[in-house]
Amino acid sequence: MNKELIENKELQALLSSLQEGETSEDGREQPLGKYGRMAMDYLHETNPQRFMTLKMTGELTDMMYRVDEEASDRIEAIVQRLLEKDPVPRTDDIFEKARHYNTKKYIAVELVIKEMVLIPR
Repeated sequence: MNKELIENKELQALLSSLQEGETSEDGREQPLGKYGRMAMDYLHETNPQRFMTLKMTGELTDMMYRVDEEASDRIEAIVQRLLEKDPVPRTDDIFEKARHYNTKKYIAVELVIKEMVLIPR
């Protein structure tokens, strides 16, 4: 087997274990969230040496949990700020309200992915 295929299998195994709820060093036993998985994939693709170093030292899992938690918190804060500036319209149309909220959340997610998730670590 070639080296790239082996590394890809290792990444998939690691992601699977994190999705199932691997215990991190600080005792968390929960699945790794969307943003943590995105950050891990990005790190593996862009800097495989750093990925392996963090994995071997045991820092990878905790770092990805931190990224996931910080990204989720930041998204909520941005959404709240956007809704303060442009509140949900006063209407009986539930779809309009949902569309407005989802637009704000989409903006927040895009910002956080660029600022916090897809960055070198």
